[in-house]
Amino acid sequence: MATTTPKNGTRRPSGAACPNLKNTVEVLPVVTRKDTIELFTKYKVYTEKELQSRFNILSENYVKQVTIEAKTAIMMAKTLILPAALRYQKEIGESVAAAKSAGAATPAGVETLSTLVSAINDLSRGISALEKAEDHHGDGDAFAHAKHIKEHVIPAMAELRKAGDKLETIVSDDLWPLPTYREMLFIK
Repeated sequence: MATTTPKNGTRRPSGAACPNLKNTVEVLPVVTRKDTIELFTKYKVYTEKELQSRFNILSENYVKQVTIEAKTAIMMAKTLILPAALRYQKEIGESVAAAKSAGAATPAGVETLSTLVSAINDLSRGISALEKAEDHHGDGDAFAHAKHIKEHVIPAMAELRKAGDKLETIVSDDLWPLPTYREMLFIK
């Protein structure tokens, strides 16, 4: 059989498919594929039953790890980011109100307040969406639950993260409760 050598230097039979599996949920079914089972049973590494068990364990581990990440993201958003953003909203709101009562036609903080309110609303929607997605139960099928996590929880975490990242760029540094990217890159 002829072989080909891709740019990375590895060799594979010509015509062999080289799948691009991009996440855990795409990779997990490979454990129970016919060719995988044949290979592992041929060399007496695992039996078919043991491979099925590994598949279930790996699926459950994925669900547990991402669920912990989701619950942590919700907790951080609710107890750290949202309260800090609301305190800053109050400060800006009071500043705008004071400037208006002093006769300023267009106070400087109005645009910042509008942007801040929008970002806080995005964060609140992100919290609700992630809580709803995370509340799903797999009904005993670990892989089905893992697929739900990939399709619903991971994207909801990404949206919540986006809202938190935006607030990090708006909320006053003295009120922000977490290390900022700048602080992590260039330690104070």
